[in-house]
Amino acid sequence: MMWRNVIRDDVVGALVGMGVSPSVLKDFPDLPADVEGMLVYGSQARGDAVPGSDVDLLALVAVPRPSTHSGDVNVSYYTSEQLSTGVGTLFGFHLKRDGKVIWDDHGHLSREVADMGEVDTDRLLARALTMSQLFTTPERDLPKYLPGLVRQARYLLRSCLYAQAIAAGGPSFSVRELAVRHSDPQLSDLLASRQSDEPTVTDYEVCLSRLRGIIGEFPPSEHGSLEATIVNEWRHPSDVLSMAFMALGITGEYSLHWGPSVVWSGAGGLIRR
Repeated sequence: MMWRNVIRDDVVGALVGMGVSPSVLKDFPDLPADVEGMLVYGSQARGDAVPGSDVDLLALVAVPRPSTHSGDVNVSYYTSEQLSTGVGTLFGFHLKRDGKVIWDDHGHLSREVADMGEVDTDRLLARALTMSQLFTTPERDLPKYLPGLVRQARYLLRSCLYAQAIAAGGPSFSVRELAVRHSDPQLSDLLASRQSDEPTVTDYEVCLSRLRGIIGEFPPSEHGSLEATIVNEWRHPSDVLSMAFMALGITGEYSLHWGPSVVWSGAGGLIRR
């Protein structure tokens, strides 16, 4: 496989010019030869990174490939077709609002991002309410699947807070900023992308309590447990099935996060259409 180290060097230089510490970029990976453009998003793009913040990058490529992680640098690879499915989603809106294009060979990436559009927050919150049924069978699922359930509870809560902020006319994709807005310092630690401690039942219950405050009481599970949900929904792809897989710690087609047949990462909890 051919790699484009010259482009990597240009991208690293652009990031340093934005104020990203060279020490954070020391493990920057080589880039595949079909990279057409790159942008940075998240805290490093907004300029509110703190010590320990990752660098989240999106690369436009010709051929689908998995994301890579090297030190503090995360690179997610998208084809034009994959990226176009972000139109009308939280992730697409995030890229359009906060993303910074740092290299764009033919201008394709800039055009894709400019077309991302707005988010239907009512629909997003309704989908989150449907998915919340997976939190209603603790007697069957805890403590066996606690880490996955905490991860998914954080994911839904973070996404709903983003949607709530958009609906209120003050978009923000920073949990630290949202913690300030809500006068709730604990929120920032609760939803941080990097967690230093093992998840606890208390973490889980706090996330669910806050989530109920946004979307209301969760509907009862249609199947009675995470495992039963997967068995019964197996031939009917849905948000609920995808989320059940992830709660069990199984990586696969994750339709609720980024779209059917594509596994996406590095977005910080962003629901699709």
